[in-house]
Amino acid sequence: MSDELAPDQTVWEYGQPNETGLSEEFLLNLNARIQLNEFLEINGLIIIKDEKLVYENYYNRSDSLGITVRIPTLTRRNEPFNLGGAGLTYTLAAIGVADDLRILSIEDPIVDYLPEYQSIFEEDPDKLEITIEDLILHKSGLSWNTSIQPLSLQNDLNEMRASDDWVQFILEQPMEAPAGLRFNLNTSIGVLLAKIIEEASGDDFESFIREKVLDLLTINDFQIELDPSGNYNAGTGINTSLLDWTKLGYLFLNDGLWEGRKILDPEFAEAATSLQTEVSGTYTLGYVWWQFGANFANSFPVPYQEIYYIPGELGQHIYVIPSENMIISIFADNLLFGFGNPSLSLFLEVINSVQ
Repeated sequence: MSDELAPDQTVWEYGQPNETGLSEEFLLNLNARIQLNEFLEINGLIIIKDEKLVYENYYNRSDSLGITVRIPTLTRRNEPFNLGGAGLTYTLAAIGVADDLRILSIEDPIVDYLPEYQSIFEEDPDKLEITIEDLILHKSGLSWNTSIQPLSLQNDLNEMRASDDWVQFILEQPMEAPAGLRFNLNTSIGVLLAKIIEEASGDDFESFIREKVLDLLTINDFQIELDPSGNYNAGTGINTSLLDWTKLGYLFLNDGLWEGRKILDPEFAEAATSLQTEVSGTYTLGYVWWQFGANFANSFPVPYQEIYYIPGELGQHIYVIPSENMIISIFADNLLFGFGNPSLSLFLEVINSVQ
């Protein structure tokens, strides 16, 4: 309840719920329900409203010991968690910076930035048409299937991990459609995007994103996986704390500005969070960021089209609601729910409680 900011949280002032149109009683009740596992395994919840940190709490998670034994462990504020496919939030920010610096354009063919893999493009000329924009729209045309059981060796993500060079593995997948034509969710694109940024900038990907994004946003809790060949997995291999991840949502909420300084071009930030692709009547897609479709029209007290979010496979979610000047970020570990229905349910309860 102190007004003093903790050393590891200096971005937002603290605020009481009733100052921002939220109910203290509702949030206390919601906290109790999370602790009772009503939303299954929720590890953390943060609510930013009207530039203030209104709610932040962390919960037990289950750590595996062997195959069957799972013990509860309390999540900590500065503890990095794997974001799964939601790690593309960071990678997209790095692409936006590179685009603004004119060291690449999202309209460029990816072949221009992958000189080590020219033979793959020569063997299949259709791959010469794939652009950076196709990647961030999940329209590369490359075959990719992770809908098979998560632990199956026939899951493309698992097969990639069993290979030595993940860039090569992804590029060698057959084309199932012309580039730019058909949506197919492929979170491995982060591996290609990291390699592209390295070629465009002449810098190591982790060094680039730290200098151009992380350090400017005071993001300290960041880890990234390397494949056996030294390629960065900037798709499903990023670990970060919930508080630091929330800063990415805040950056896009503020049109790419951070404390008055431009990190991303506002036009890029707007394009990333606006409808670019109709996926279904339920969901639409910008650049990596998702929006809700017309099927959700009656679910929100605000226009459903304006909300944008990033979903991770286990329920790692960030929701941004511009008209409410609000961010809701969630860490969860709910393996059996695809992109996290319990997290979506938790978000809907919070947004529908706003006065």
